[in-house]
Amino acid sequence: MKIVIWILLLLTLLNATAKEITDPYQNINYFKLDNGLSVYLLSDEKAVNTQISLTVKVGYDLEDSENYGLSHLVEHMVFRDQRVPHHDYLDYIKEEGGTYVNGYTKRYETGYVATIESAKSYWITDIFAQMIFDKNVTDRDLSIEKGALQTEIGESHWYIKLLWSVGEFFKGISPVAEDFSRDEFSLAKLKDLPASYHAQENNQNFTLDEVMQHYRTYYYPANMTLSIAGNFSTPKMKRLIEERYGKIDSKGTLWTIKPPKNPILNHKPYRRFYEGADENAGYIGAKYILDDYRKYLILSSYTDNLAQRLQQQMRNRDGRSYSVNAYMFHDRHAGTSTVSFDGLNSEFQSNINQVKATIAADLEHLDDSTITEALNNYIQKYYASIEHDSASLMALIGTAKYLRDEHNITDRSSFEIFRSITPELFRETISKTFTPENSYSYIQRDYYFFPLEMIVISILSLILFFFVYFRLYRIDLIKEGIVYTHRDIIMQRRLSNRFIGFLVFLIVMMAASFSWEWIKYILFDALFGDPFYLLTIDVPYSYIATVADPICYMMIFVLMYRYLFSYYARIDIVQDNIYAIGSRVKAYPRDEIKEISTVAWHPRYFGKTLGSAMRFWKPLIHIDMMDGGVSYLRADRAKHLEEDLNGWLNNSDNK
Repeated sequence: MKIVIWILLLLTLLNATAKEITDPYQNINYFKLDNGLSVYLLSDEKAVNTQISLTVKVGYDLEDSENYGLSHLVEHMVFRDQRVPHHDYLDYIKEEGGTYVNGYTKRYETGYVATIESAKSYWITDIFAQMIFDKNVTDRDLSIEKGALQTEIGESHWYIKLLWSVGEFFKGISPVAEDFSRDEFSLAKLKDLPASYHAQENNQNFTLDEVMQHYRTYYYPANMTLSIAGNFSTPKMKRLIEERYGKIDSKGTLWTIKPPKNPILNHKPYRRFYEGADENAGYIGAKYILDDYRKYLILSSYTDNLAQRLQQQMRNRDGRSYSVNAYMFHDRHAGTSTVSFDGLNSEFQSNINQVKATIAADLEHLDDSTITEALNNYIQKYYASIEHDSASLMALIGTAKYLRDEHNITDRSSFEIFRSITPELFRETISKTFTPENSYSYIQRDYYFFPLEMIVISILSLILFFFVYFRLYRIDLIKEGIVYTHRDIIMQRRLSNRFIGFLVFLIVMMAASFSWEWIKYILFDALFGDPFYLLTIDVPYSYIATVADPICYMMIFVLMYRYLFSYYARIDIVQDNIYAIGSRVKAYPRDEIKEISTVAWHPRYFGKTLGSAMRFWKPLIHIDMMDGGVSYLRADRAKHLEEDLNGWLNNSDNK
């Protein structure tokens, strides 16, 4: 009975607290001018400063390699004007008391922001109208902003394009990389933006006509949103905006279109485990679709409360973690609701178990007192503790704009939606979201068995790899029963220079690497429906794959190096044989050699030539066998080698 009374008391206190709190969004005034400009106003008499923000729906996403960077350059040019001090609004506004003035260009929007004392709220609003819509710029302005922008984005160099092309080539022949939004929610992959070097090169070539044409195409009122937060008279500000902004009659039909937000959950657990990280870090929670803003508020308040409870236990009581935090991720209405945590190696698994156990216990029974605490703390954190500075007020406008644009909610504020949450709805939302099939686990470990274990495994794998590489030719020696020692070698000559040898090794190594990655991708996709299946295996079983992976790669390298490439590095001449040594061993018995001579290089000898060199056109050693076989040896000094080989061939002491 006491428990019931206590729960009722908490609910009463929560409702009382909620009633006492003034809705921080209630004074937001939204309207749209006849020319299409969207306006958000929020006045607070306690605010000292006023912040103004104007965003334009134009950004990198609509650009291609030919005009990449143009939106960014236009952003810079908007600040320029011949009629203001310094010919630059940025410095002009700062001289008039602006504490922060800046612009930015993103994928889908360009924005302009300024903060100034509230006494100049109307002045900054008027100046922004002039800055945005009334341009008087020259080629000199363009030259100055090009120079400033070039400093910002970097100088163009020939090797940047080369490196990018090489990267794109390898990206094209590699298996498809993991994409969380695509793989877990079936969202279309965002198009790749042009390479950065295009912006660096284009910036030097844009003309004033191109800049102004881009400006006229996208800078029209219906493509903009004006937001002002601070201390001012709302009616007076509205009249000023209608007078200064409402008279702009420019129109347009183009804007940056954001990709569709149509996620579909695959209802498969997401598990990723990585060893050898810099530190232990975990993210555990659930995947979900943000189809209801109230769901977001519930999940956000729950993970905040969950992190707080885990922090109290794992850190404050047991000292097993430094911090536990709520972490929410969203991309086009696809999201994750998780808690992040850390821990020393000896305690990290206990932390993982504790997080999972706490979530499981909540799913089995989430009592009203916990829900009440979560909601009450969320109210205090996000609604009751709103600061009266312009930045905090602008954040409130941002939430209102988000509700309107993303969820088409115009009749209720975030606070009103939050107050509609009941314990039953809270509990139902958590149970439907944190299901086994939609669980999310992302775990990084520094080590499992011993510190630096991944480095040790890598070093041992590398040693084994080079040991096999340098001893590979011995397979043929054993297979053919060939036995000779270093003292048996009469002469030894190189057939391939070391640089070519390194290139061959590098090419085969990379080919083997790409082949092995494709084999894993296809194999695990066919067997388990997940090409990244190996990442779903946790320690200690993941170490089977960790050890097997370099071994399998080495086997593929051996097969490719031995059977797909005919590479010979040197020849060993012993008493009765010439042995060409490389990826294989080729023997020339002295008794079966008919003639050794020097011939001029010719392309038709390519398939029968042993050895590689940079100066491939130099004379070759021709070995004519009694059975009609012919081979050619590459050597720097072919004539000298011919004399040495004929001396060996005709030396009676060798017979």
